[in-house]
Amino acid sequence: MMRNLYDLARGTVRLKVSGAQPERILNFCAERGIEFWSSSPGKDFSLTFSAFSSDCAAIMSQSGKNGLEIELLSETGGKKLARSAKRRAVLVVLAAVSITLAAVSSLFLWNIEIEGNDKLSDAQILRVLSECGVDYGAFWPSLSSDEVRSYVVSEMPEIAWMSLNVRSSKAHAVVRERVDKPEIVNEKAPCDIVAAKSGVIKRMSVLEGESAAAAGSVVAKGDILVRGLMSSETGDERYVHSMALVIADTWYEISAQTPLNEDRKIERGHTDTAFSLIIGKKRINFFSDSRNKYTSCDKINKLRYISLGDVFTLPLGYAIERTTQYETKPMPINEAEAVERLKADLRSELQRRIGDGQIVSEEYSVSKTEELLTVTLRAQCTENIAGEAQYD
Repeated sequence: MMRNLYDLARGTVRLKVSGAQPERILNFCAERGIEFWSSSPGKDFSLTFSAFSSDCAAIMSQSGKNGLEIELLSETGGKKLARSAKRRAVLVVLAAVSITLAAVSSLFLWNIEIEGNDKLSDAQILRVLSECGVDYGAFWPSLSSDEVRSYVVSEMPEIAWMSLNVRSSKAHAVVRERVDKPEIVNEKAPCDIVAAKSGVIKRMSVLEGESAAAAGSVVAKGDILVRGLMSSETGDERYVHSMALVIADTWYEISAQTPLNEDRKIERGHTDTAFSLIIGKKRINFFSDSRNKYTSCDKINKLRYISLGDVFTLPLGYAIERTTQYETKPMPINEAEAVERLKADLRSELQRRIGDGQIVSEEYSVSKTEELLTVTLRAQCTENIAGEAQYD
């Protein structure tokens, strides 16, 4: 690559030598220290090769001697490039200015991306980042990733750690949110095992404590299944932290409703489009009135900065805002789709309630009134109903 640039700056020529012994010109170049390359013999006693433009005159001086004829085939770079640049001075200046501006703009942030946030919004993180200097138009070489990370983590307890990577005019912040601490169970505190839900016990596995129920027993929510107060043959009593796995059959009946009519949007009139030019942190609007003209409307905003892939982003972009007016009208719903949607919601809710339990059987019923569509789920499940009840 550097060799190509050197040849372009110095200038090269491609020459053709014809005669009885065209190789004599190569001997001439070697004797006088003239650099040449890419020599290639041709038909009918000819030879082509490349040399630097500065040596072209010396080589051409041998034309007509010793029966040799030398012809200039092409010339690239060097003085030819300079002459071409003079004829296009304005374009060269504009290109140089553009390259300079692009290089300078790459020292400022024009694109900030956030990754890894689920609970926190991008806007919340961007607000805190701007407080420590990571903002649009900021001079990023003056930023310290360690200081930014320390500030964000101290100001936002929801974030466990953060990394900030800056490449040219683009900042990429990766965050990891804190995971809630699990509830700590004191295994030395005495407690009973009670039924967290009503059901019929299928099997019990008592690890600690005294059983108060058995397989086949029908229990209601809150009934004691395993006691933490244990007695011995000597009559002494002691309290323990009861532990047990109690698998039982449980039954659920859950309902969900939806209106038979819903308000739907119907577009009215045309869509208004407002265009703005973004230069750095300034916004130039090409519309006169920014107030909302309609009582009911949808707005779609699009903001784009001009960028060269992932290399850098220029401080130049545009914003487009499209506003569409609409009105709402009550219209009947698609009942078949609504029933399927409610069934999926009910099953998801049932799975949430039983956790790691299993659904043994399920059936749905549908009913409706003049205004409401109701779907009811009745299901039999198998799950662990053991729950701890601490002593006061």
